[in-house]
Amino acid sequence: MASSARRKVKAKLQVSVVVILFLGTLLGESVKGSEDEQPVISYINREAAGKKILPDFASVQLGDSVPEQYRAAANRFAQLWKEHVTGIKGYDTVKDIPFTLIVPDKINESLFDGNEPKIREFLLEHVVPGALVEVKDQNTYLNLNQHPVHVNLSCFDMLMAYEINQSAKVLTKRNITENLSLVFIVGNLTESDVHSSSINKFNKRNIQETNRYNEPQRLEMKNFTKELASGKENRIGQHLMNFLAGMKSGTKVFQHFLSSSNLSHLMDDSSYMVFIPSDTAFQRWHPIDWGFYPFSVQEFTETVLRNHFVCTKQPLRMADLRTIQGEQRFKTLGGEYIVLKNKPSPNVNNVSVISDYTLSNGIEIFVISEVLFVSEAVVSRLHQMHKDKETPPLLAFPWFGAQFLSHSFLALERDTRFTQITRFLNTAEIAQFISGSNYTFFVPTDEAFERYSFDLLPDSVLASEKGIKMLLNHFIRGRLYDRDLKDGEVIDTIGGMPVKIQRTFENTVRVNSARIVESEVFVYNLGTMFYIDDVLYPDLLKDEVKAITDLKNVDRNVPDGIGASDAYTTEQNPPMTDRSTTTTFRSLYGLLTTNADVELVPLEVTESSKRNSDEDSAQFQDDEIITPKALPVRYFYNPKK
Repeated sequence: MASSARRKVKAKLQVSVVVILFLGTLLGESVKGSEDEQPVISYINREAAGKKILPDFASVQLGDSVPEQYRAAANRFAQLWKEHVTGIKGYDTVKDIPFTLIVPDKINESLFDGNEPKIREFLLEHVVPGALVEVKDQNTYLNLNQHPVHVNLSCFDMLMAYEINQSAKVLTKRNITENLSLVFIVGNLTESDVHSSSINKFNKRNIQETNRYNEPQRLEMKNFTKELASGKENRIGQHLMNFLAGMKSGTKVFQHFLSSSNLSHLMDDSSYMVFIPSDTAFQRWHPIDWGFYPFSVQEFTETVLRNHFVCTKQPLRMADLRTIQGEQRFKTLGGEYIVLKNKPSPNVNNVSVISDYTLSNGIEIFVISEVLFVSEAVVSRLHQMHKDKETPPLLAFPWFGAQFLSHSFLALERDTRFTQITRFLNTAEIAQFISGSNYTFFVPTDEAFERYSFDLLPDSVLASEKGIKMLLNHFIRGRLYDRDLKDGEVIDTIGGMPVKIQRTFENTVRVNSARIVESEVFVYNLGTMFYIDDVLYPDLLKDEVKAITDLKNVDRNVPDGIGASDAYTTEQNPPMTDRSTTTTFRSLYGLLTTNADVELVPLEVTESSKRNSDEDSAQFQDDEIITPKALPVRYFYNPKK
């Protein structure tokens, strides 16, 4: 009995162990599956996904429906479609379903080698069924090959533009019929590896959200120099950085740039010649007080550094250099060529070699008197491309503590399109809110102010609390670039009101209702201005504008027959002056009055009226203080005879 009981207990334990192992295996597979599970993607044209359908555009002349620069690409796509896709088995041609053709700017047919299935697959890759593709950030569709077509906003040559599958830049979109549209691209969709990877890749330029309004961020690249310079696997970086750290003076600028660069990932354990410009060589390009320093552009600095490294099997020593006949030519890591000569003295590209050092691992170091491949012409071109890097002169006027505001004001003052905003800036005291630098300023043109009659407002209104608030709604704390203005983004202004960015696939950008007419006007390295064609939050001053409008209605009560040539003034004996008596001037003069305060009086030019006028003038001289509300305002006019 005891042995039988023991056998039963043992059997139960074995069953329990098996069950536990089985459950553990299931749990492990479940966890692994959840880890490998890809995020669910919502395709806009999912209803048409998987259907074997083709667009019917045989009766449509694609080339005749698009601008001339896209005509050749459209016609070539249509010709290939007619030759290789029309009438293929297993597909139905439909007319009542929308399609989008993604047309490459160039199609290299030599890559197909006459392979019919390959050509057909290429064409189907560029057709999106069931939708007219909307070129908008993060929109995703499926093409006829059941591959994703993902639209995203990215940076090209420092400008924002749309791309498809992070490989093809969108040029434009054209709607041909109600069920057919064309999207023209640079490149093609078969060049992307998007099918085998997640579509949610990083953009080409990594704009960090924590610092997105400041200096442009570097390309997504790990800094190998700092991490590998101390590692055994990179003896080149280790020895070079140790050498530079041990130099008491003369090479500190080069050491600083090298430690901040990504150069070491290009270097292996081969032998190198390194040409190190002296600190004085870099100092030559540094502005004395203000100006453009070319080495503030990180990409340029990286390129310059690469052109000071030469990888060679046998480094040239100074003793060899002194004895060579003629010249020795080498290619740098940056792709440029340097020429070493010994006459009249040892030099590289005619730049004198100051001293040389041989490190234990075979690196030959030459300290030289100039920076190679940097000239006035190169710096001038670089300056035109990077105005945002230029340091400004220090201004004591108009606002010493607000350098961005001061330089913006002086720049706008020289432009005849911005007389109203400069008047506004000169009147409203906002320097305390825009102190220092690192700002973005949306600048309305004169036409924008005149659209709301803001040009009629007196200085007292512009300097009021509401006037200052409206002006501050045009400033953003932090420097924005064009690439930072992403569709749908909402940004808070210094005035407290938000502005919403709208960007179309043609790269038209709006800030609320205002369209940006000129982008990225750099105010040195202090901030950025964007010129816009509308005023932001104009309703803040609508009551003041209404007061002017109401006052203009006074003109309607002037007796019939009074023309613009008639005397129309608030004085019975107006002095002879060139000041106009237009409606604008009268409105400004009477802004503090209402219709009830205005009285229209015919002015009879008689001796009596002149006498009375003289007496009134004497009385006015005796009364030193008369407020605008103390007496009713009278408009006198000369009736026509």
